[in-house]
Amino acid sequence: MSLEQQEVMKLIQETTKLYISPVAEVTAAESRALQMGYQAVSLQRHHVQFEKNGMKEEASFITKLAKLTERRVLSRLFAQSAKVPYSFTTDFRSDRALICIQDVDYQTDYHTIDVEKLQMKEMESLAYIHRINLGQQELMSWLPCADMVHIEEMIEKRWRPSWETACRDEQFREVYGDYIPEVERISASIIQEMNDVVHNERFHTLIHNDLNPGNVLVHQNTDVLFIDWEEARYGSLFLDMPLRCDRSEQLNAYQEALGEVSRAVSPAKFNQYFSIASRYLGLRFMAWNLGAWTNDTRAKEGLENYLNKVIA
Repeated sequence: MSLEQQEVMKLIQETTKLYISPVAEVTAAESRALQMGYQAVSLQRHHVQFEKNGMKEEASFITKLAKLTERRVLSRLFAQSAKVPYSFTTDFRSDRALICIQDVDYQTDYHTIDVEKLQMKEMESLAYIHRINLGQQELMSWLPCADMVHIEEMIEKRWRPSWETACRDEQFREVYGDYIPEVERISASIIQEMNDVVHNERFHTLIHNDLNPGNVLVHQNTDVLFIDWEEARYGSLFLDMPLRCDRSEQLNAYQEALGEVSRAVSPAKFNQYFSIASRYLGLRFMAWNLGAWTNDTRAKEGLENYLNKVIA
């Protein structure tokens, strides 16, 4: 066993003792590499067998080389009883370090879940995270800010090159040509429109900043947990929730759980912020889909969803 494997096994053992049972002893682990995400970090799933009081049991964990931001955010949110997986690391100083995380949905049957009920839970859970971290920037000075520099970078460096490449493609123009003029019109002013949203400090809090569907998982068919906090920042809550609100009922659930904070501006202004941010997020998150939609059904569905967010 290599030194790296020994380190992983030690971390798994300590995580098992901390979150499952202090008398649990790991006896075996079957590990396999997972597809790397946008950050291209080392990611593995470990199916673990352990003994506890003479009984054999099983568990599943994820290990990854996580950014310091993610390690600190997960620790903070779990201590706040927020809906995030439990995690364990021995290093809160290095830029990247190994972390062992609860494998949230390895026993979930996505064919039998109550989608609408879970969507309501998701909105309530997201609002809880936003509400308890409002006005906490000084306590999270280590967290990057989602300022206008960040917004402009997402549009000009992440979205625009992918969009311009797609618009030169004949197949894209044939299928989505009707969207192009409207998307171009909206993108020309979106950075300026986002200025008011971003600078309203009454809505500044800890945000996930990357709430694509893959980062919201169902646990044991009945609960929703948020994973992958690599992109977390301190900024406007409107940079999170429009990605997860497809229906008015979801937005209402979010606002109700957010409480008085949602009434910091008039309903008309709140809806305006929501619409502007939704258009921005549609642009930002379609970037990957623009390059993959011809070969991936989910990418095509995602692209159409984001295009419709932009022009709605």
